[in-house]
Amino acid sequence: MTMSEHNTSTNSTLINGFIAKAYAALPIVMPGFKPREQQKQMIKRSAALFARETAGIIDAPTGTGKSMGYLLPGIITAALQDRVLIISTATASLQDQLAARDIPAAIQAISSVVHEGVSIKSVTVAVAKGRERYACPMSLESVVEVANDMFQSEQGAQECEKVVRLHRRLESGEWDGVRDSLDEALPHATWRKIANNALTCTSRNCPAFDDCPYYKVQDSLKTARVIITNHDYLLTCLSRVPNSPLADQKAIYVFDEGHHLGDKLISAFARRLDFGEYWDESIKAVLTFAGSDRDGIDFASERVRGMWNATAQSIATMIGDGTMHRFRLGEAPPQFMDLLVTLAGNIDELKDRVSKCRDRVRQKEKEGGSKVAGIQSIAEIRFGELLSKIEEAQKCIAEYTGEEELARWLERGRQSLEICCSPFNPADKARKHLWPVVKTALITSATIAALGEFKPTIFSLGMPEKTPTLKLDTPFDRERARLYVPRMALDGNDPGHGRRVIAYLKDLSSEHQGVLVYFTSRKLMQECFEALPEHIKQLVLIQGKWQPSSMLDEHRRRIDAGRRSVIFGLDSVGEGVDLPGTYCTQVVITKLPFPTQEDPVIATHGEYLKERGKEPFNLLTLPVCGRKFAQVCGRLMRRESDYGEIMVLDRRLISKRYGSRIVASTQFTKVLTS
Repeated sequence: MTMSEHNTSTNSTLINGFIAKAYAALPIVMPGFKPREQQKQMIKRSAALFARETAGIIDAPTGTGKSMGYLLPGIITAALQDRVLIISTATASLQDQLAARDIPAAIQAISSVVHEGVSIKSVTVAVAKGRERYACPMSLESVVEVANDMFQSEQGAQECEKVVRLHRRLESGEWDGVRDSLDEALPHATWRKIANNALTCTSRNCPAFDDCPYYKVQDSLKTARVIITNHDYLLTCLSRVPNSPLADQKAIYVFDEGHHLGDKLISAFARRLDFGEYWDESIKAVLTFAGSDRDGIDFASERVRGMWNATAQSIATMIGDGTMHRFRLGEAPPQFMDLLVTLAGNIDELKDRVSKCRDRVRQKEKEGGSKVAGIQSIAEIRFGELLSKIEEAQKCIAEYTGEEELARWLERGRQSLEICCSPFNPADKARKHLWPVVKTALITSATIAALGEFKPTIFSLGMPEKTPTLKLDTPFDRERARLYVPRMALDGNDPGHGRRVIAYLKDLSSEHQGVLVYFTSRKLMQECFEALPEHIKQLVLIQGKWQPSSMLDEHRRRIDAGRRSVIFGLDSVGEGVDLPGTYCTQVVITKLPFPTQEDPVIATHGEYLKERGKEPFNLLTLPVCGRKFAQVCGRLMRRESDYGEIMVLDRRLISKRYGSRIVASTQFTKVLTS
C-alpha cells in the first residue's frame, strides 16, 4: 500500500505508531543516542499540537534534544497528511546544524520504518533565505565586465579580483551563489552590486533565469516537504510577499529559538534612513544613461537635495551634542513631520522621472540590442541601485510620518544622521501578520518560559490566554552545578559595584580551567580587563579584540593544551556558545542583565504601558532580564557529564523580591551564598 493511498484517511493512531517506530530506530542511525523522558514528552505534545492544528509553546531545557522532539512528529505528520513542515530559527548556526545533521538523521530513521503497510521513502528538504542573500548571475557578469570602472577605492583592485573569482566559481558550479557560503569576506557595498535585487530582476525574461541561485531555491520550495528558514525571512514573506511558498495555512510551523520571535517581529518592521550622505554617486551613474531625461532628473534631484539637507540640519539641531534624541511616546514635532512630508513629495517626483527614464532605456535596448545579454545591462544595475535607495527612503518616511504608534528617534554616528522608527509591541504585529496565516505551530526554546511562566511570552506574541504550554524538566543532574552570590557582592546599581567586580576578577579561582565572564557593559568589561594583574590578563580573551569564532577556537585550543583560559564577553557569548566539559566549569555574571533604559524601543513601550496604567517593570523589563539570565546560565551545563558553578556578582538576585522570579527562569531551585 502506498503513502498516497492513506492521505485521505490518515489519523493520529497511524501517525503516533509511525513516530514510535521511528524513535526506536534513532539509536541505529545516531550512534550514542540515548532516549530521554523529556524528549518523549516533547514528541507527544508536538504530535498532539500538529494533529489538532493549533499553536502551542514548549520550554525545552538544554539537553532535551528538542530538534528530534519536533522533527519526528513534524516530518511524519507532514508526509502522511501531504503538508509542509517549515522550521524557522534565529541563528545561521542552528540552520546549519538542522540541515547537515539533525534532519538527515531524522529522515534516515523515518525511511527505515514500515507501519501498517505505509512507508515514507522520499522527503525533500530546502533551505530558504532572503533574496538579497543570493547573487544575481547577470549582475555579476555585468560587474565583471566593467569591474575596473566600478571599483575606484584603494582596495578596488582586490575587490575586483574577488568578484572575478566569484563569477568564475559560480559558472563552474564551485559556488552555490549564496553569500553565507562564501569562503572569503566581501564588503557589503560590493555584495550589493552583485546581489539579487527585485528592482533589477526581470524574472523569467532574464537570460540567466535557469541558472539563477535565487529562483532555483524558489522552485525547490514548491516541492519540498521540509523547509528550513529564519525568523527574519519568514516574517518578511508572511507580511510582504503574496503567494509565498512560506505562507501556507496548511503548513506545520516550528519556531526554534522561539525566545527571539518577539524581537524579530519588532525588527522586521523597523526602519531607518541615513541623511548623512546624499545619493550623489548613484544619481551621477544614472545620468550617464539618461539622455533627454537628464535635465529633468537633475532638476528633481536638486529639489530633493535641498529638502534632504534641510532635514539633516533639523536632525543635527535636535540631537545637539548627544548621539541620540528620542521622542516621548514616539511623538515627533509637527514641524519636523511636515518637513519629512515635503521631502517625501520631492522624492516621489524623482522616482517617477527615474522610473520613466529606465523604461525608455529598456525599450531602447530591446529595439537596438546591447553588448550585455538581454536588458540586464550596466544601465539596469545603476537604475536598480538608485531606485532601491529611493524606495527605502519612501518606506521609512511613510512609516515615520504615519499614524501608527511607533518608537521614533534620531541617531548620530561618525558620518551618519538617521531618522529611526520601530514598532514596540510585537503582539500587534503578530496578530496582524503571523497568526492569520500560521494556524499549526510549535514555539520552542530552552528559555521560552520567562520567569518560570509562559504569560510573558503569550502576552508579547499576542496569543490566546489558553494557549497550550509545556515546561519540561532539565535532564541534567542539578547537584552537579550550583548558583551562588558571594557574601561581599554589592547590588548592581551600587556606586561601588564596578570596583567590587574588579576585586573578584583579580582573584579568579585556579580550580576552574575554563571560565566565561559575562558583562552587560562594554565599558565595565574594558575597565575590569585593564585593572587585572598581568598574569591574569594573559589568561583572558576579550570580545572585541577577537572575532567570536576565533576567540572560541583559541579558548578550546588553550584548554586542550592543559592551560587555563578566561573569556570576557557581552550578549553574543551569553547565548548559543557551546563549551562543554572543562571548556567551561565556571560562569561569572557580573550584573543582572536588565535591558538598558536608553533603548528607544523599550523606553517608548514602557511609556505607553504607563499611560495605560500598567507596570512596565513587571510586564516588560523583568521578563527580558529573566530570559537573558537563563541564557547565560545555560552556558554551564551542556552535556549530562558537565559540572561547575555560576557566580553572580549582583546581590539583587537575593536582596530583591524579584530575584526569585529571575531564578525561576533557570534550572536552579535555589541560590547559595558563600
